[in-house]
Amino acid sequence: MTEPSLQTDKDENPFSEMGFVTFWVVSTLFWFCFPISLLVAYLVLGPDRTRQLVAALIHDFFQTVLIILAVLAVFIYAGYLFISSLF
Repeated sequence: MTEPSLQTDKDENPFSEMGFVTFWVVSTLFWFCFPISLLVAYLVLGPDRTRQLVAALIHDFFQTVLIILAVLAVFIYAGYLFISSLF
């Protein structure tokens, strides 16, 4: 009889479970010191955790870009409606 597979610590991404402020501080420090911070993260956290950190940062970056594009689209549409109502 085999045991059900349990999710190991290696599979969990602790960076995706961080709070907003904590992850904001970590990502800000990471991007401000980018080349060095990647090396330090690799040496301190190891390759698996560094890969998880980079994956969480990339996910956060794309999520931010999508939110900015959505807000920009709403402002453009509202501006279009406002300007078209003037004529």
